[in-house]
Amino acid sequence: MNLKKLFMLLFILNTISFISVAVVINKYQNSTVKLENAYQLQYKSLILAHELRQSSDDLTRMARTYVITGNPLFEEQYKTVLDIRNGKKNRPKRYNGIFWDFYTLDGTKPILDGEKVPLRDLMKRANFPDEELNLLFASQNESDDLTNLEHKAMNAVKGIFEDENGNFTIKGKPDFKLARELMHSDEYHKAKIRIMQPLDNFYKAFEKRTQERVNDERKTVKQQEFYVNVIVLFSVIFFLMSFFIILFRIIYPIDLLRVAMLKLSSNDMSVELDKNKYDDEVGDMIGSVSIFKENTKKLIESEHQIKLAMEEAKSANKAKSIFLARMSHELRTPLNAILGFSNILKKSMNATQEEKNNLNIIKRSGEHLLNIINEILELSKIEAGKIEIIPKVFNLKELIEDINSIFAFRCKEKGLEFKIVLDDNLPEVVKMDDLRLRQILINLLSNSLKFTNEGEISLYLYEKSQKLFFEIKDSGIGIDNKDLKRIFKPFEQIKHEDYNKNGTGLGLSITKELVTLMNGSIYAKSKVNLGTEFYFSVDYKNANSSDIDAQLKLKDIIGIEKNKNKKTILVVDDIEVNRNLLTQILTSHGFEVFQASSGYEAIELFEKQEFNLIFMDIKMSGLDGLETIKLIRKDEKDKNIPIVAVSANVFNEDKEIAIQSGADGFLAKPVDEKELLIILAKYFNLKLKYLENNEEKADIFERISKLDKKFFIKLNEFALLMDSSSIEQFLENSDIENDLKLYLKELVENFKYKEISEICIKNIQ
Repeated sequence: MNLKKLFMLLFILNTISFISVAVVINKYQNSTVKLENAYQLQYKSLILAHELRQSSDDLTRMARTYVITGNPLFEEQYKTVLDIRNGKKNRPKRYNGIFWDFYTLDGTKPILDGEKVPLRDLMKRANFPDEELNLLFASQNESDDLTNLEHKAMNAVKGIFEDENGNFTIKGKPDFKLARELMHSDEYHKAKIRIMQPLDNFYKAFEKRTQERVNDERKTVKQQEFYVNVIVLFSVIFFLMSFFIILFRIIYPIDLLRVAMLKLSSNDMSVELDKNKYDDEVGDMIGSVSIFKENTKKLIESEHQIKLAMEEAKSANKAKSIFLARMSHELRTPLNAILGFSNILKKSMNATQEEKNNLNIIKRSGEHLLNIINEILELSKIEAGKIEIIPKVFNLKELIEDINSIFAFRCKEKGLEFKIVLDDNLPEVVKMDDLRLRQILINLLSNSLKFTNEGEISLYLYEKSQKLFFEIKDSGIGIDNKDLKRIFKPFEQIKHEDYNKNGTGLGLSITKELVTLMNGSIYAKSKVNLGTEFYFSVDYKNANSSDIDAQLKLKDIIGIEKNKNKKTILVVDDIEVNRNLLTQILTSHGFEVFQASSGYEAIELFEKQEFNLIFMDIKMSGLDGLETIKLIRKDEKDKNIPIVAVSANVFNEDKEIAIQSGADGFLAKPVDEKELLIILAKYFNLKLKYLENNEEKADIFERISKLDKKFFIKLNEFALLMDSSSIEQFLENSDIENDLKLYLKELVENFKYKEISEICIKNIQ
């Protein structure tokens, strides 16, 4: 029998035994109650019979006392006893055999505080059998007859005697002798015997009847006690039987199984598991553990191979990281020179138009290569878990308006309708990573714009259960179902004869990873030649507008204020072109620059010359930048000269290592002039020139308005296309003042194409 059936059988047996115990105990309790009731009935009945006998004795005692003493107190008590027995006066609540013994003195009156009830009615209420009740009534009748003789004696004391009709009408001299003779005559004693004879018969009949009932109830109680003992005995037997069955068939085998599993968990395969002699669930468990043991042995045997494979995977992953770091450094280093010097050359007034065009081609090619590198590095960071989602409070609707300003004009230029539909219940202020959300939306909408030539592109946004849901739909060329699974994979591009686009194939892969990092999901639906739909959701938290992070918005930098005290800067890099690039940018802003081609040379110059700031390349041959920083920090004493680490390795850990080695800041290659100016302003406490007030803006707008109308027509064409590269190339080729170029470039970098277009339209009109 398996354990389930055995358990059910034991459960049923124990349940029956417990119910039987409850039933028998209940019957036993009922029997004891009946026995108690029999005793109480016996007692109450005896009290009534005793009261009848006691009242007769009280009447005799009071009448005899009166005929001897002549005291009217006893006559009054005599009448009171008769009235109480006949229900004419209230019955005392404590009317027992010694009641009248407390009222033998003159002036004492009994307390009659009960109800008026004749003794005959009390006898009837006691439910005596008729034969017993008749005996009591006969005794009371004899007692009532005796009162006539007692009245005759008591009247003799008062000198009142019977006439020939039996009425007490004759008055004479009190005759105490006659009264005493009457109260002690044979006639009186015979009357008392007639009273007591029925009472004696009643006692015998009553005792026989009640004793039989008591004996019956006692017998029933004894019988129920026997049943209780038997049922309890069987219940104990069932309980002990259940206990031992559970102990030997469940507890002991499971305990042995526990010990075996503990040994197995510590990889001790020497444990032996005996087959259970019962074909039940525990036996199945033992069999399963035996199978587990065999499987574990196989796993242990293959563990060595798995460890080897893991080591190989770790080595491969490490090699990939090293490769990416090296590629980042090796590619960013020449790009630093290409982009940096092309920017410097473009500022030259001596360059011909053809040379400027060539420089723009160089710059665009370099920026395209840099964008590819950044996408590959970003995907690598995501896979390595090094991308952080940084939630902050922002206005969601303002972000959507920015998206609208970016894509509305561009769609219009292609003849497409662009619409955004927002749910009415959409929260206005939320807490999440707005930069990553913006990146996701731009990636998906740019993808739709690229592959849509007619129809519309739409963005739907609604909220449900603390999640934001986005739907991006277009009427483009669509994607075949077999290719839908590939579009989110890295480096995958769907080939189409009409769309041979350049790119890395990382945009949608990065988008999917970012959505996942934001606790969301993304999927796509598409039909060839009908369009594509992207659906994604991200988590958010509610916030108030008062919680919006106080952020300094980047102002339009147009230069740096000249410093009165000329600052000296040391540039350390083992590659000459990198040193020359930084030197030319710094000297153009009025700083005195020294160069060092190695760490050793930097330390030597540091010991001879006072510097206000050091730019230190991290990766150098010989003594690298980190060790050089440590040595400078060791020897500088209390100078605390700011040191900015410069590197093409832009991973967060690279920045942290540089800071831990003693660097104060970090500058990424290729060097961005605006970031460089911000660093200089920070450490030299200088003020950057911003386009920050109405007067400066008015001056800019006034000088822009003087430009040729053809300039604005061409610039507006590029703005409507949101073509940043074409705008920058056009600005470089245009013969306009440098600060005007910087202002318009700032608008491009901040995606303010709508503002550029408005400036153009205003000046065209």
